Amino acid sequence: MTGSLRSTARNPVAIALMGLLVLVFLILGVGGGGRFPDAFRASHADAVVAAGGHATSTRDFKRIFDNQKQQLEQQSGQPVPAELLVRDGFDQQLLNQLALDEAEVEMLARAGVVPAPALVDGEIRKLPFAFDRVTGKFSERQFTQFLANQGLTPRQAQAELGDELALRHFTSAVEAGFRAPRLYAALNAIAGLENRDVSYFALDPHIVPQPPAPTDADLMAFMKEHAAQLTLPERRVITVARFSAKALEPAVAIDPAAVAKEFAFQKDSLSTPEKRTLVQIPVKTPAQGALAATRLARGEDPNLIAKGFGVEPIRYADQPQSAVADRKLASAAFALPQGQVSGPIQGDLGMAVVKVVKVTHGQAATLETARPKIEAGLRAKAAQNQAYELSQKFDDARQAGASVADAARKAGVTPITVGPVTAQGLDSDGKPTPALADKILKAAFAAAAGEETDLADAGPGEYFALRVERVIPPALPPLADKRAELAKAYATQKYLLALKAKAEDLMGQIRKGASIDQVAAQAGGKVVRQVGMQRVQAQQYKDLGRDFLQGVFAGKPGDVFAAAAPSGVFIAKLEAVRPGDVTAMARVTEAIRGRLSEDYLRDLLTSVKTAARQSVKVDVNLPLARQALGIDPAVLAKSGAKGAGKAK
Repeated sequence: MTGSLRSTARNPVAIALMGLLVLVFLILGVGGGGRFPDAFRASHADAVVAAGGHATSTRDFKRIFDNQKQQLEQQSGQPVPAELLVRDGFDQQLLNQLALDEAEVEMLARAGVVPAPALVDGEIRKLPFAFDRVTGKFSERQFTQFLANQGLTPRQAQAELGDELALRHFTSAVEAGFRAPRLYAALNAIAGLENRDVSYFALDPHIVPQPPAPTDADLMAFMKEHAAQLTLPERRVITVARFSAKALEPAVAIDPAAVAKEFAFQKDSLSTPEKRTLVQIPVKTPAQGALAATRLARGEDPNLIAKGFGVEPIRYADQPQSAVADRKLASAAFALPQGQVSGPIQGDLGMAVVKVVKVTHGQAATLETARPKIEAGLRAKAAQNQAYELSQKFDDARQAGASVADAARKAGVTPITVGPVTAQGLDSDGKPTPALADKILKAAFAAAAGEETDLADAGPGEYFALRVERVIPPALPPLADKRAELAKAYATQKYLLALKAKAEDLMGQIRKGASIDQVAAQAGGKVVRQVGMQRVQAQQYKDLGRDFLQGVFAGKPGDVFAAAAPSGVFIAKLEAVRPGDVTAMARVTEAIRGRLSEDYLRDLLTSVKTAARQSVKVDVNLPLARQALGIDPAVLAKSGAKGAGKAK
């Protein structure tokens, strides 16, 4: 029911209400005529999105893109190439969202919605990674170091937190006390509870005969009519010389002596270390340490004990000895039995008392248990070395003037000819070609017909070179190759057109005054009368199909419509629309008002973003963004990617 608010909110009154907040920002100075004219905007040479004093750099864009890509891969359970996302316009969608976000914070800044420095500092001091694990206090050095590892400066972090606070405060201010007018909830209740009566019958799909078999001329005309869907993309036939460690691995023999030697070297890392759960309370004097140890031994709360000394307890949950920051303290703590409390320990980082809460014993690795892993590692390393040696023999032959195919044979590798394949590696049946990795495909579609590439790296232990044997331009497939599929599609289209014409004829009779019972009898159907259909109960009519329900709830009395049926077509007439129960409408109005307010507020905040982008001059640099992602514009142009080579 709440979905109907969106259509209600598009009426002139709703649009005017939603525009009030936008108007406030315009008056306060958004745009070139405000307090911060565009002439004084900062320059952002490395920005993919720039809106006044706010910008998204190439590094930030790549980080955001990679995070989104990783989430998509986790959801799909398989790798998602960046080129595929760019071809589908994902990068443009991301840039558009960033442009909306940057425009909004710029608009808020120009309107004076800027948090005080003290508020920003307060937020920084709440960040968990900025606290020293020993003292339990905020560490500016640790905070700065963490930011440096993320490629940020403290000033940048303050600016980002300031923008986040501004958005949070602005949203909270808009939300506070906001409630949609009762009128909108009432309109939804009226629409949701009104009763609609419909009569319908199912048109048997066999009422129209199957079309005759198509001729070659019919199929050729059908192909031309649907050329956009049927045209095959550019395809290529290539000869590839591959030097693959993966392919060589099964034939690699492993020396048992090498396995034993590697095990001796890796034994410590292969073993599971002892882990402990510890509570550490920093103290300043031996007297404090003795008191803390006594209280810990009695089972008192470590938080209360530490608070009495003006510190925070430090906890390690199931951690190895190497994870404890203070090496001397760690050595002493891992010598205690479970449940034991130490006396005051003078460590490298200060004095402390430790309680051993839990001990999880380690497990030493054995040669037999570690053998599969060690053999796999040695086999992979040996195969990579072999692949490299073969690739160097190939490269030497190429430098001496041999072709890709001849050089591969001299190196002891058989070249393979593959194709025709598309830029996505699909063969003529639309199936992927396993031998063609993304880098091979990219190189194949960047080269000209007859061109041979140099030796290239395709990943650890993977090398290749190729020759483009033939380039097949986009074209319709030969009729002989697709005759069966085309004939089926042609017959389906002709049948559906005939069925539609029959349905239109029957609906025309009803519109001219014939009763639906008379028309149904003529078509061999049986009329069903559904009385009192309501939007709020639409789920119980789902078997009738979305098209049918749309015809019922979007029409007016007397409308005649057709809708797809599970088998055939429904012919229906909306007989009447009657108002619902007044008491029920009043009850529903109050029940849904809160949810409608949330929906309306969401639309309002979205409109603010849109208005901000329209009012603040925003520059979006698509070529620079794709350059930051390492995307080759030439490959995108050949594959027909959205926005290839264009800037906004």
